[in-house]
Amino acid sequence: PEHLSVLSSVEFTAYASAINIGGVLGAFAGSTAMDRIGRKSALALSAVPHVIAWLGTALVSEPAPLIFLRMVAGFGVGMGTAIAPCYIGEIAPAYLGGVLGVAIALAMNAGRLFVNA
Repeated sequence: PEHLSVLSSVEFTAYASAINIGGVLGAFAGSTAMDRIGRKSALALSAVPHVIAWLGTALVSEPAPLIFLRMVAGFGVGMGTAIAPCYIGEIAPAYLGGVLGVAIALAMNAGRLFVNA
């Protein structure tokens, strides 16, 4: 319903696309974090932007902070997307490495399909 929305049409467009901007930046940061602190620690670190973003989203109702927090969430998504396949490939037994690599890609794409359907 229109009366529940705190965002105008232009603001909603910015809100929807902010996650992609954060995702690109997060992928680069995730790659750097993996090299510096290791895959497991970097994967744990990728949860921090999610927690910040969703706690912040629960507490604010102004458009600018919501858009910024969406970008922060995207940063965490980008980090996780870059780190998770490397981590899984590293810890998986050799005979499962390929299967699990495909499974994570399938899960990500199925999630996108489910959310956008």
